[in-house]
Amino acid sequence: MRKTIQFFATAMTVATMFTVTNTQAFAAPYTNKAFELVQPDGSKVQVEITGDEYYQHIESPDGYTLIRDENGWICYAKLNEDQTEYVSTGVTYDTNSSQRSSEPQRGGGGLEKHLKIKNDAVKEKAEEVRKRLHGTDFKNTPNFEDGNSNGLLDSKLAASNDVKGLTILVDFPGTKSDISQSDINDFFNKTGYRGFNNNGSVRDYYYDVSGGKVTYTNTLIGFYTAKHPKSYYDDIYEQTGSYAKSDELAEETFQWLKTSGNNLSSLTTDSKGYLKAVNILYAGTPDAGWAKGLWPHQSWYPKSDNFNGVKIQKYEMSNIGRDLSLYTICHESGHMIYGYPDLYDYDGDSQGTGTYSLMSTVANEKNPTPPDPYCRNIISRWNLPMNLNEYNAGTTFKAVADKNGNSYSYKWSGNQSKEYFLIENIQKIGRYADVPDAGLAIWHIDENGNNSKNEMTSNSHYLVSLEQADGNYDLERNRNGGNRGDLFRGGYKDSFTSNTTPDSKWWNKSVSGLEISQIGNLGNEMTFKQAASNQNPDPDPNPDPQVTNIAGQATASTSFVSDWESINALNDGVDPSSSNDRSGAVYGNWPETGSQWVQYVFNENHTISSCDVYWFKDGQGIDVPSSYRIMYWDGAAWQNVPNAKGLGTKTNQYNTTTFTPITTNGISIIMDSKGSSSTGIIEWKVNGN
Repeated sequence: MRKTIQFFATAMTVATMFTVTNTQAFAAPYTNKAFELVQPDGSKVQVEITGDEYYQHIESPDGYTLIRDENGWICYAKLNEDQTEYVSTGVTYDTNSSQRSSEPQRGGGGLEKHLKIKNDAVKEKAEEVRKRLHGTDFKNTPNFEDGNSNGLLDSKLAASNDVKGLTILVDFPGTKSDISQSDINDFFNKTGYRGFNNNGSVRDYYYDVSGGKVTYTNTLIGFYTAKHPKSYYDDIYEQTGSYAKSDELAEETFQWLKTSGNNLSSLTTDSKGYLKAVNILYAGTPDAGWAKGLWPHQSWYPKSDNFNGVKIQKYEMSNIGRDLSLYTICHESGHMIYGYPDLYDYDGDSQGTGTYSLMSTVANEKNPTPPDPYCRNIISRWNLPMNLNEYNAGTTFKAVADKNGNSYSYKWSGNQSKEYFLIENIQKIGRYADVPDAGLAIWHIDENGNNSKNEMTSNSHYLVSLEQADGNYDLERNRNGGNRGDLFRGGYKDSFTSNTTPDSKWWNKSVSGLEISQIGNLGNEMTFKQAASNQNPDPDPNPDPQVTNIAGQATASTSFVSDWESINALNDGVDPSSSNDRSGAVYGNWPETGSQWVQYVFNENHTISSCDVYWFKDGQGIDVPSSYRIMYWDGAAWQNVPNAKGLGTKTNQYNTTTFTPITTNGISIIMDSKGSSSTGIIEWKVNGN
């Protein structure tokens, strides 16, 4: 008789990774980004653009504000009387003019550099475009539903989550792409990609920052040749923020896709059948500027057309140009696939999270920063934060940096579930090489906040705030996108309490209880001590809470156990004398091969830091596995334990695997058999508290 036991039978629900947690509109911002824009006669001029798809401030390289006049000419600008609009001086901007330096004075009567309209006017204009682009977001957003799973297979999919997106390539009559389809395919999908000086492909980026839990690839289709020349869609006369001609291009593209015969059934959809990731990449560069024409943006397809069993709703459109960079695609993919919020300030009067998060600005477009811990640990749940509140006051913790951004964080929470602190170690290596500072990063999260609100008051503050150690609040005050001095470290700022600047109070100014001291020196491993003001520190605190074998408290189950073996052997507490010791019960899954699993389920959560496995090898069909991995239940899906070290398969001894401590009530081993042999275990210890 085949003995099978349901994997987490009915006790747990596996939630989809793709739940949208934020339905606001999205964009990728630039700060003083160099562009070429086109004049009505076809000539190109050099400009610097600050802003996103909702609002842009454009200047000449020497700092004079520019605007298009009613005839489409880019001219030097001045402010209207109430400083709510830019007005053309009537002097055309020409980067090739030998009198360029004197033109603002001749045309504008002595203009100042860096003219800006009032912040309230910027906010109003940006909000108007956001509503025009995304006014139906809330109405159209699918209602995602949790899915039940009774087997390991679905849990493994939830943990690994292969995501297959769609990218459609578009060119125009007279404007063909400078980059080939094969090169663009490598940019999206090639492992170890280094083209155009990028740190990996889009696939590499998400594989790294998720710790191997996500393999995001794209199917490329095209080129579709649009009906009109590029200048028709990149309309310099279009109303700012209307994107009417780009909508027309998207409609053409999707109708062509419908008749192209391409099979999209293998691509990743949400629970309502909408593709999770759709990119339209067009040949050339955006020429119109001022958040119109073909400026890169995200939008919604209003129709319910069926494309071989799938539908399209959310998509992003951006240019191919002459160069490929990771930042924009990775940023927009964070929105489309995972529902990450924008963490920069839409009206540009503050810096949001600066260059410390993918969802804000960027220091190096070729090597964008990983998502912040709110996005990767809370929304995507790639590494669930460890709960500081569960430990005694005076406990010393260790924060370990990860060059790929696959790092865990510590969480301190209070009575309000949506407001909390997240703590991590950031070092200037790998995907963090271009961040402004290194050290212990302390993030203040309020899920009711908004990163366009930089007033730092109880009623108006960020969703995700970096507590800047120097206390200067440069990000909120729009001074920079981060600088040395932002992060905590020994010998500089080694504490974060209710009495420091910045302080650890909640936004309503009440004491949070987070009292961090003795922050260690800068390094890959940084320690800190938590002694909350509302706790009494232990007289002799133990930095390493008592760890014992807790396997005996668990209920064991498996994918398959032989009739003559016992699943209860895993945690019967009997130490074997050898890997062929049959003096007591053993677990084996002969004659099954391939991938098999065993698991422990506890009645309550435990903090677990290592496992010891004594393999069974009888020389008669059961051997050690070719490989295996240890996973834990995060409350929604099975995840690989973080930073696993060990995973040995030696016989006649315990094989110890250590990992970053995780808090869970379920842990499993997934074993891949060696050839035609089955696998077996005599004893499996789980060390925790």
